[in-house]
Amino acid sequence: MTENFDIYNAQKLKTGKIGTRGIPLGDGQFRFVVRVIIFSQTGDKVLIQQRQVTKSSFPHFWDFTASGGVQAGELFHEAATRELLEETGIFHDFSNVPSRLTIQFYEGWSEIFIIQKNIPLKDLKLQKSEVSAMQWVSEDELNALIDEGKFIPFHYAKHIFDYIRFNGETSFVEN
Repeated sequence: MTENFDIYNAQKLKTGKIGTRGIPLGDGQFRFVVRVIIFSQTGDKVLIQQRQVTKSSFPHFWDFTASGGVQAGELFHEAATRELLEETGIFHDFSNVPSRLTIQFYEGWSEIFIIQKNIPLKDLKLQKSEVSAMQWVSEDELNALIDEGKFIPFHYAKHIFDYIRFNGETSFVEN
């Protein structure tokens, strides 16, 4: 299946052009991806996935809960809802959840959505073509995976728990 996405300029404005996954972007062209990070309601664990060995980038590495490209005409919250459902079988409506962090990467920006929700691992329905395993890990366990080179090397990964601990921002907690 071909995945198309809107192309943006450096000011994050749509250019009116459409890109296709797998075809490199031109100079001054960018795209958006979304990433969903789920913490436990107590904030002491984060739900991570292990990418399939067949993935073209970072095969068999651990990653945060779910992620993927924003499709052409799709809003960020719609992409977050879709990607989480596709990869984990978890439905969460992100229409009233603002992204918590925007991270620039070589092709554009990643909009990161963070929620707190307790999910039993037995309730997950993994997208076998993308996800080989999921687990809840503590901050120390996450940092060990990072230090061992088994987690995608996001520069913010070792600090992601700070977004739950910091009292000056709102956490989105769901029972």
